[in-house]
Amino acid sequence: MEKKVIVNFNDVLSELEKKKIKLCFLRGKGLFIEDEHKELYQMEMHRHSSCLDKLIEEGVSVEFNVVENFVGVINDWEKEVWSVPEVKAFITRNNLQMISS
Repeated sequence: MEKKVIVNFNDVLSELEKKKIKLCFLRGKGLFIEDEHKELYQMEMHRHSSCLDKLIEEGVSVEFNVVENFVGVINDWEKEVWSVPEVKAFITRNNLQMISS
């Protein structure tokens, strides 16, 4: 298990595919990453209030650190997981433009 995952939101779709991860929104807790082993990774502290559309538009790289001993049980209704199709639909729906590298 990796201790951290860095996601470049300028190329978020290929990052999700290549790293075999999904975006995970936890009710009241923000944006996380879920890997293929269902491990959760939390966004670095100074990015906690960032919105997905801004991360994509600004094309920033964000570090997510593994969550060890997550306090509390996460119910399915508290968790929304997005893979490539959902993120692609979000980008299209919001007319987001990714900046060029």
